[in-house]
Amino acid sequence: MTSAGRLLPVSLWCLLAVSAPAMAGTQTRDEAVADWDAHGRRAGLAAPDTQCQDFLQALGRKPDTLEYLGCEQDDASYIKPMTARYRVSGASAVQVETYLHDTFGLPLLRYACCGWSSGAPYVWRAGMDSVSYEIGMGVESLHYPREAWARIPAFDITVGVTRQSP
Repeated sequence: MTSAGRLLPVSLWCLLAVSAPAMAGTQTRDEAVADWDAHGRRAGLAAPDTQCQDFLQALGRKPDTLEYLGCEQDDASYIKPMTARYRVSGASAVQVETYLHDTFGLPLLRYACCGWSSGAPYVWRAGMDSVSYEIGMGVESLHYPREAWARIPAFDITVGVTRQSP
């Protein structure tokens, strides 16, 4: 056997030894869905193949006065979050605040320091096997009372999901 003939099996073995650990960390789509079905669903994670989208529209719970601005997805982050962004005019903000409170249980906005906010991240879930949605509403503004929210140009609303446990 030539020296080249002896090096080929050794080279192939080295290639497999180096690439096997890297390949072990990857999952096929079916494996990822099976793992989500076994663990992620109960944890409230969105399915691995969930598309970044207008989540309120997908839930069938989007008020007409909300303007969908788009969705951002961060696959580089360990938890793989997706966040849909919305805007509502100050004139319609009281109605949307009430709707989000009545529909999802979002706390009513409170003024602190520099703006109106629903406070700490709020999570809503329709049931034990459903996705957890993180919902927030707020705006940085002067301290106008609710009756004067029409003086505020717009409020921001976010609805986010995660696709992987921390």
